[in-house]
Amino acid sequence: MRKRLPAGQTALSLDSFLDIVTNVVGVLILIAVVTVLSAGDIAVSSGATAMSAPPAAAQRVIFHCVDGRLFVVDERGNSERVRELIDDELGDEPDSVFLLEDLLAHSDIGDATYRVRAATSRGFGFEWVYELRYDATGETAAQIGKPGSQFRRVLEALPRRGFAYFVVHDDSFEVFREAREIARNRGVATGWHPVEGKPPLRFSANGSLGKRIQ
Repeated sequence: MRKRLPAGQTALSLDSFLDIVTNVVGVLILIAVVTVLSAGDIAVSSGATAMSAPPAAAQRVIFHCVDGRLFVVDERGNSERVRELIDDELGDEPDSVFLLEDLLAHSDIGDATYRVRAATSRGFGFEWVYELRYDATGETAAQIGKPGSQFRRVLEALPRRGFAYFVVHDDSFEVFREAREIARNRGVATGWHPVEGKPPLRFSANGSLGKRIQ
């Protein structure tokens, strides 16, 4: 039974309030739909190491960015030099990691940019250590952009779908960004790994020299 109101008193209606709430909710839903549909083209950086996935058989070249300069890491050449040293001094594969470590500690092997050593890794196996020579000369951000620079020559020598990997110390992001832009403009896939301070380069020795960057 409907309760009768006292004379002169008007019934309170919530119709207008419900209309406002409905309109607000509808607008919020519309905004959410538009946002989701537009988000398909938005890329959010995770802050992790950036790595473009190269083909499995892609040839890789490593560039070392440190002291505000870029250096080319000659993996293949240094691998051959180490192999020649082992053949000359040992005549066969070393039968222990410590023997190889001692051999490279007493032999100045490498190139004009790096001296190559070996070191035990976490108590088993070993890794190659590339120590930058004190008189090594690299290229600045301004120099790598010039025609005929070593950086450009190395990129031009890469086969189609080659891959450039940058090891970047925290004092050399300017030269890295310039080099990466040049590489991308040439259609070269790129990846990079940030390094704090100035430790030497270390490569896993699993399989062959420099198969996996640490």
